[in-house]
Amino acid sequence: MNNRGFTLIEVLIVVALMVIMMAFAAPSMIQWREDANIKGVASDVLSGLRQARSLAISNNQVITATLDPDAHQLSYNGITKELATNVGLETSVDGSDGSWVPDTDAETVFRPNGSCDNFLFIRVNGDDELKISISSTASGLARL
Repeated sequence: MNNRGFTLIEVLIVVALMVIMMAFAAPSMIQWREDANIKGVASDVLSGLRQARSLAISNNQVITATLDPDAHQLSYNGITKELATNVGLETSVDGSDGSWVPDTDAETVFRPNGSCDNFLFIRVNGDDELKISISSTASGLARL
């Protein structure tokens, strides 16, 4: 290196090394982004169901929450949440033991005491690690 700065060869070598490093990092960054999007949809569905339950308790009224997997929408009490369309949603009436019984009627009713009327399982992108369950116990809690 001379006293006036970097030579063209030195700059080109550094740029080439940066391009190579970015080429290795790009696929993992893309996968990370897709995973974050999928987890975001699961979180959106979960928060919407929890909000529907809270509304039922605070307003002392029955609230019906409906998930439309084809339209990627969660609706309750006049509120419609739009979900990402590039993420697959499946619903089931069972799933606690690992079996998956598809159910297109993804609806649950939250009562004023916070309980709900059925079991409902929602799987995001076919991933059993991202399965939202609503139990028909007295609590009616939704959990991921």
